[in-house]
Amino acid sequence: MADQPNYYCTEAGCNRALLVAGVEGLSCPKGHFFPYAPGYHVPVFAKQPEDANEYARQNAAILHDNALRWLFTTFGTEEARVRENLVKRLQLAKGHKVLVTGAGAGNDLPYLGRGLEGHGEIYVLDIAQQMLLAAVARYQAELVRSGVDLHFSVSDATNLPFADGYFDAAYHFGGINLFSDIRKGIAEMNRVVRLGGKVVIGDEGVAPWLRNTEFGQMLIRNNPLYACEVPLALLPESARSVRLSWELSNCFYVIEFSVSDGPPPINIDVPHLGSRGGSIRTRYFGQLEGVDPALRDRVYAEAERLGMSRVEYIELLLRGGQPGR
Repeated sequence: MADQPNYYCTEAGCNRALLVAGVEGLSCPKGHFFPYAPGYHVPVFAKQPEDANEYARQNAAILHDNALRWLFTTFGTEEARVRENLVKRLQLAKGHKVLVTGAGAGNDLPYLGRGLEGHGEIYVLDIAQQMLLAAVARYQAELVRSGVDLHFSVSDATNLPFADGYFDAAYHFGGINLFSDIRKGIAEMNRVVRLGGKVVIGDEGVAPWLRNTEFGQMLIRNNPLYACEVPLALLPESARSVRLSWELSNCFYVIEFSVSDGPPPINIDVPHLGSRGGSIRTRYFGQLEGVDPALRDRVYAEAERLGMSRVEYIELLLRGGQPGR
């Protein structure tokens, strides 16, 4: 069995202080307290108000089951095939730790458990307490028997109670379109996954080439979430090996990327060949104010006469050098 999970305070100003487990919940050194859900050993960090939407009601899981049956019947596919295909993209291995945000009633958990080959940890969270507790009731005993450890929490995916780089992978399918801050939700998944780990995100969003067709408009009229744009522009600049694809008749986008520690590595100091000269660095950081066009043309002509790039000639003059010496 895995050690007790380490949770960290999500309150502003606590700098993610390590929480201490007690009989009734988790507490931090600065006095914040996160209770367990009644009847469960499941910490509650943030939750939707009851009846805020269909996922925050007592029968939320049953409503969700009905919606899923409609979904997979409408798109003429098997739920197992779709979920297996998505989980494979995480590249899980035995012993991995994986985070599932917006887990709902836990429909992906058996597939994630199989991806861990009977040994590993799955951290499961949703902001809708009723849905999350349904996942506990449905899957905890089954997966623990298989050798996989499950840790549940009622949490806001845009403010995760975990340390940086704790997970090998993070997964979300269905719900990110409704996040209060989608960029922050993606950033948080990126933050808690180790360097080289995978993040996979998917939700409703008709592919661009279908959006303005009658096919696309029918779906959008039925559910406005199908009009959601793919949030590629909200990925962190450190995202590597980014792939975009669609599932369910090109109506659900799927983004996958690997976590890194910075923007793509390039050498911004390689000089350009040709009359202009310079490098990426000098062309970006070293732009000068506008000058008289006639004077500019004289500078360009003199640089050409001397067989120098414009940047080389200007830099030489500014440093007090003499052309030709």
